[in-house]
Amino acid sequence: MGIFDAFNPYSFCGFLANLNGASPEGLIPDGHIPSVADRIPATRKVILTEFVPVLALLYTLAVLVQLPSTRVLRLSVLVAMGMLAWRVSTRHDFNGSDEPGYNWISMTVCWVMTFQMLRATDFATTTKPFVRERFSWHPPNAPKDYTTQLKGALLNAFDLTFNARGIGWNWGKGIYIPPISDSARKGPIDFLVGHVIMQTFFDFIMFAQQSWDLSPSKYPTHRHGGTIFDPDLPPLWRYGKVIAITAICPFVIYTSFQASYYLMGFIAMTLFGQVAEQWPPLFQAPWLATSLSDFWGMRWHQLFKRPFIVCGAKPAARFFGRAGGVLGVFFISGVMHDLGVWGAGIGTEPSSVTLFFLMMGVGCVLEGIWREKTGSKVQGPWGWLWSMVWWVFWGSWLVDAWARRGLTTSKMSADVARPALYWVHVVQRWVELHGQPFK
Repeated sequence: MGIFDAFNPYSFCGFLANLNGASPEGLIPDGHIPSVADRIPATRKVILTEFVPVLALLYTLAVLVQLPSTRVLRLSVLVAMGMLAWRVSTRHDFNGSDEPGYNWISMTVCWVMTFQMLRATDFATTTKPFVRERFSWHPPNAPKDYTTQLKGALLNAFDLTFNARGIGWNWGKGIYIPPISDSARKGPIDFLVGHVIMQTFFDFIMFAQQSWDLSPSKYPTHRHGGTIFDPDLPPLWRYGKVIAITAICPFVIYTSFQASYYLMGFIAMTLFGQVAEQWPPLFQAPWLATSLSDFWGMRWHQLFKRPFIVCGAKPAARFFGRAGGVLGVFFISGVMHDLGVWGAGIGTEPSSVTLFFLMMGVGCVLEGIWREKTGSKVQGPWGWLWSMVWWVFWGSWLVDAWARRGLTTSKMSADVARPALYWVHVVQRWVELHGQPFK
């Protein structure tokens, strides 16, 4: 089946009508929407006729959003893209193997499809054209309105499709970009070295996360997963283990994103002539955050900020004010991550995944109330402690949901490409030569 098979009004309308209905799949209803068990393996044909067209439709929106008087056409493209993205996410299994550790691939596909639909909604509904104010591709003697003409829009749409922070675009001015320090990486070789370093750190941190034993759970659990809450341990050790596993997880995400970002920056500079200024830092030492607002608003990556504001903050703020807008951002974030989790195999889990992000919003609202009542921001050592306690407490629910789906044991690299496993061989050899230490 190809692109035209996605235009099934029964599947699309059934999803909208039953989104909040209870079912074994969590947020994902039964009926016309297939269960995870009914997915069929994705083939090369599926990738070419369904997955790639989703990106092509996003590119089409990226072209149209630069041109005047295209809103009706953009909304039509949005509907088509939504139907196809839903089909790609729910009908096909992208894992490529039944062995444990590969369900992160289908999870990533579901997550990416959801995020691109949020971006597409932004592209389709905005009332002002997007304008590329810096780094635009155009001939030396091009007219001033070249970027709003079709040819200029076609060229700049390639950047817009992958530029989640709006760097160089008029719509990106409200997104915080960490400053470029003197020690920042400034060339393709620097970015390649950064990728290798971050990929190595990622593998060792992932190895540390995978070294913990997981326990059987009374909650829905993938056959390759388990809970981080070990009922056989004394309370002190049990929750110490939970805190350790939860604390490791953001470093896995941080190094993974950084490694991918450096690699994409290297490719963009090498093949497409981009400069380091178009690839500013992605994070700003998130472990130094002294409040939840500081963590989520500045120090963590801001790749998702614009669509979360458009799809979450603005609608919620219209009815519930500023606090509602904050909660709306985190609610949309939770839904996006929850739909991604569905792809891992046993349905969504709003009571853990969406709840984590929603409670991050609650924490930010509480910080705002504190500032109004006391006249001072949450900051300093006590602010850091507050942020870490709040994050780890609610984060343990999120990490447990991932662990029960087997995601903490994901195989994201072949064993032969894992430096941590080579180090294990070194340690094993040392033990063979010198015996067990700490006897």
